[in-house]
Amino acid sequence: MKKEVEIGRFNFRFECQTGCTNCCTQPGEVYLTEDDVERIAAYLQASPEEFREAYCETDGSGDLQLQTPKDKACHFLLEEGCSIHEVKPLQCRTFPYWPQHVRHRRAWKNLSQNCPGVGVGAIVPVEEVRASAQVCQDAFPDA
Repeated sequence: MKKEVEIGRFNFRFECQTGCTNCCTQPGEVYLTEDDVERIAAYLQASPEEFREAYCETDGSGDLQLQTPKDKACHFLLEEGCSIHEVKPLQCRTFPYWPQHVRHRRAWKNLSQNCPGVGVGAIVPVEEVRASAQVCQDAFPDA
């Protein structure tokens, strides 16, 4: 039985800011689902095995993640933005609505220190926030 994600009782405002790539340059890992691997590999015209060998590694628990290159934050981050934006990993697609960001008002507010889109724009429907956070929690229950 899947665990229902917890959502705080406050208004979520978020609007991605043109030209901002702050979410891509924060420290941390980008974990991948098998769907991510298949989708990104196809987009890159590679086999899943070729994609894994060129761009992935496993953490100490055996979970698959993108390798972090030595010279930049992400293999796919270009000056103009994400080169695989159309097929980016689930973890990237659900940002900023990760469970740890939406449970408490303080966590959401703290996120605004690194993400200029938090607190900007129209109120995002709570159903949309909950759905994204649930997808993320279901894919990465140990995060």
